[in-house]
Amino acid sequence: MRRCFGLILALLILSCSTNEQADLVLINGKIWTGDEQLPWAGWVAVKGGKILQVGTNDKPFAGKATETIDLAGRLMVPGFNDSHVHFASAGHLLLNINLLDVNNTDAFIERVKETTQRLPKGSWITRGDWGAYEAWAMGSAGGDTRKRSFVPHRNLIDSITTDHPVLVTRFDRKMGLANAAALDFLGIDSETGILEGTLLTDALKKIPEKSVEQKLAESRRVLEECRRWGVTTVQDMSPPDQLDVYGELRKRGELTCRINFSPSRLIEYEMMKQKGWSITHTTNKQKTAGDEWISFGTLKTHIDGIMGARTAMFFQPYSDNDRENLNWRGSWREFSQDMPSFKEMIIKADEANIQLRIHAIGDMANYILLDILDTLQAVNGPKERRFRLVHAQVIRQEDFAKLRGKNIIAEVQPYHVTDDMRWMEERIGYERCKGAYAFKTLQENGCTLSFGSDWPGTNASYYPVNPFFGLYAAVTRQTLTGEPAEGWFPEQRVSLEEALKAYTYGSAFGAFEETIKGTISPGKLADFAVLDTDLFSTSPDRWLKANVDLTIVGGKIVFSR
Repeated sequence: MRRCFGLILALLILSCSTNEQADLVLINGKIWTGDEQLPWAGWVAVKGGKILQVGTNDKPFAGKATETIDLAGRLMVPGFNDSHVHFASAGHLLLNINLLDVNNTDAFIERVKETTQRLPKGSWITRGDWGAYEAWAMGSAGGDTRKRSFVPHRNLIDSITTDHPVLVTRFDRKMGLANAAALDFLGIDSETGILEGTLLTDALKKIPEKSVEQKLAESRRVLEECRRWGVTTVQDMSPPDQLDVYGELRKRGELTCRINFSPSRLIEYEMMKQKGWSITHTTNKQKTAGDEWISFGTLKTHIDGIMGARTAMFFQPYSDNDRENLNWRGSWREFSQDMPSFKEMIIKADEANIQLRIHAIGDMANYILLDILDTLQAVNGPKERRFRLVHAQVIRQEDFAKLRGKNIIAEVQPYHVTDDMRWMEERIGYERCKGAYAFKTLQENGCTLSFGSDWPGTNASYYPVNPFFGLYAAVTRQTLTGEPAEGWFPEQRVSLEEALKAYTYGSAFGAFEETIKGTISPGKLADFAVLDTDLFSTSPDRWLKANVDLTIVGGKIVFSR
C-alpha cells in the first residue's frame, strides 16, 4: 500500500512539473549560480519576476515557457550587486563634465565643447576635477611622479560656452575656472577666470540647483550604464532628494536597476527612525525596510578623509610630507572631529536597529572603529549588526585579529588597488602598504567581502562601474596594463569564484537581502547577467574587454547588446 502511494505521489509531482508554466526559460547555458547546493546549472526558469526552477542540461525543464532564450553555452551569473556607488555624482559626471584625465589645453577645450553639445542651453557646467592624473599617469604602478603644471584660462572656452555658465574645478578643489557667463552671474571680475580660496568656496555655493528634468536625465544615463554592465542592484549614498528621482523613474516605468538607499550623514539617523528605515530583526530572519525595488536600512558616515586628498587618518605621518607639514597624519571628518558626540550618535543609531556603514581609510581610523564596535556590543548587547567597514583601506598588521567574531562586512572596492597603487607606496611607504586593500586577510579574519566600485570615484580618481575591472583587480592586483607582473602584494589576491561571490551574494548579504538576491536559486529575484566571455576559461587580461550580452531584471530583458 505504501509503495503504491509513493508511486502515485511521484506521478503527481512529475505531472505538476511537466505542466508548470514559466514566463521565461534560459537554456543551454554555463550558469554559475553562486548556490552551494547547485553551483553550476544549464537552465533557469522564471515566473512572475522570480526564479521558478534551476536545473542541469541532462534534466531539461519539463514545463512550458512563454519565451525561451538559448544561451548557446555563454556564461550567466547572478546580476552584479554594486555595494558602493554615488548615483547622483555618477550622473553628473556622465552627463555634465569629466576632466579627471585632462591636463592639457587641447583636451580641456575639446571636453568642454563636447559638454556644451550634450547639455541644454542655460545649464551650468560644473566640477570636472581636472588634473587628477597629471602627477601620476592613468594606469601607472607608481614611481613616475610628475610635477603638476596645467592651469587653464577662461579665454580657452569663453567663445564656445556663450550659452553655458562654467565653473569647473581642479581635482583638489582648491582652484576653479569660471567663464564669462559664470563670472557675470557671480558678479566677479577676473581676467583669467581662475578662482581660489574663499572666492571659489563662495562661488560654488551660488550655483543654481539643477532642474528636475536634468536630474532625471542624469539618472537615466546612470541606469543605462548599469544595464550595459549587468549591474542589477546598486547600493547608493546620494543626497536624500535622489529618492524623489527614483520614485519618478519608477512611476514612469524607467527604473531598471534595484536601489538599496543609504543616507550619507550620521545626523540623519533620527529621520531614519521616524520613517522606519531600519532593520527588522526576527528569530531567523532580518529584513530591510522598503520593497524589492527600493530598500533602506543602512546609514553611511565617515570617520576620516581619503588618501587622494591626504586626509585619511594615520598613526604615523605620511611618508611624502614636505618640511612645512612634516608631522601631517590626516584629519577627521564632520562628525568625528567631536569623537564623544560621534560615538554617541553611532550608539543611538545602532540602538534603533539602523545598520551602520562607516568610511575608514587610515590605519588609525580603522583602529578606532573596531574599538567602537566593542562599545556597541557592550552598550546595546549582541545582535546581528553586519557592521559595514567601508573601504577598510589600510589596517595595521596587529589589528587584523580584532576583526574576528564581529561579523563585519568588508565593503571594499577592488579597483582601488589598480588605480591607487600609482601613489600608495610613495604616500605611506612599503611597510604600511602590506595592510592596504588586504582582501584575503580580511576574509581570513572572518569578514564577509562585499565588492563595489565607489563609482564615479573621488575628486582624485575615476572608478568605473564596470564589474569586470573589479574582478580583474581582485584576482590579479595589477594595473590595467598588467603591472607588476606578479601583482601588488600578491598574497592578497582572491580567486575568481571568491570575487564573483563578493560581487553578488556578499553584497546582498551585506544589505540583509541575501534571501532575495545574490544567487541563482528558486524563489529569488530573476536578476541575471549573460556574458560574452567565459571568465572561468580565459585569462584575466581578457576580462578587461569582456561585455554583457544580456541584462535581465525581474525576468525582463533590460539590455541586449
